[in-house]
Amino acid sequence: MKLRGWRTSVASMSIGVTCMLSTALWAGGAGFGDDDDNSEEEGPSYFGFVKDTNGATVPDAKVTVGIKDRGGIVTRTDALGAYKVPGFGKDVDPRDVEIACDKQGYKQLRTLRRMRSPNADPKIPVETECTLQRT
Repeated sequence: MKLRGWRTSVASMSIGVTCMLSTALWAGGAGFGDDDDNSEEEGPSYFGFVKDTNGATVPDAKVTVGIKDRGGIVTRTDALGAYKVPGFGKDVDPRDVEIACDKQGYKQLRTLRRMRSPNADPKIPVETECTLQRT
């Protein structure tokens, strides 16, 4: 009887670890770096987190990453509140890229972009955090 309980515990732990790993690799945050295109024509990718005013991440929030007056890409955050979009052309200045976040029941409060050094590699991803406030 003790052996059966032990096997059940090991099986449960294995399933739990598998679920945690698969959740971490879910859409939006999937494999940061795995699908990066190192094309010479592409600029930096954009990534970050959507959080509420208490600092908790917000899963399934809509994130719009756009170039001023030119359009953009819409994605959703993963289960961990993370998002990532590929880079635009290298001719696009990262300062012209705007990020907006939205989720029903919330309003966007602010965005915080982590500034890169002017001498940084232009392929280094740009991080922007969105903060949403419950309405």
